[in-house]
Parts: sequence; C-alpha cells; structure tokens
Amino acid sequence: MQQLAMQEVRMTSRISLFILFLCTVVLLGGCSQKFQRGVKDFQSKWVGLERRVTVYSSSGEPVRTYQGKIDVEPTEYGNKIKFAHDGKMVLIYNMGVLVEEVEKE
Repeated sequence: MQQLAMQEVRMTSRISLFILFLCTVVLLGGCSQKFQRGVKDFQSKWVGLERRVTVYSSSGEPVRTYQGKIDVEPTEYGNKIKFAHDGKMVLIYNMGVLVEEVEKE
C-alpha cells in the first residue's frame, strides 16, 4: 500500500514538472522577440554593442562614420543623438543618422 502511494506521488510530480516545462516554453516562445530586445537593451546599456554609426548630410551623402563599442543614449527629441565612442561623448544635432549593429572585426 505504501509503495503504491509513493508511485502515485512520483507520477504526480513528473506530471507537474512536465506541465511547468510546457508552460515555460509557451511563455518564452510567445514573447521571445520582446525578451531578445530586452537582452540587447541591457547589453547595450551596460556593456555596449559593436556598432557602426553613419552620419548623413541633408543631401544624403555620408559625412562621418564611427565604428566600435558604442552605447547610444536615447533622447526625448528626434533631432539629437548622443553616444560614447572611444571614451569621448559625441552629440549630433539635426542630421540623418544610421546606427547598425555589426560583427566584431
């Protein structure tokens, strides 16, 4: 009788673990893009990402390109971008800017 009760407890715990695993997979699968963006945001803020920042003139010609571990700080206005490059702060006002994550060379 006691052995039967132990088997029942083991079966119940296995089923509970399976349901927990299934719920975890469904939850993470449903918000994986949001989770990945959160990881990138954290990585960008605390470590910096390997990026290329290209600044364009009003006619669309590239003016300057920065590449390296760059942490871009979002601003509340659309006309300014602020980032650190090689230990120096760079502020760009009223220019077209493209920020791309690149593979480390």
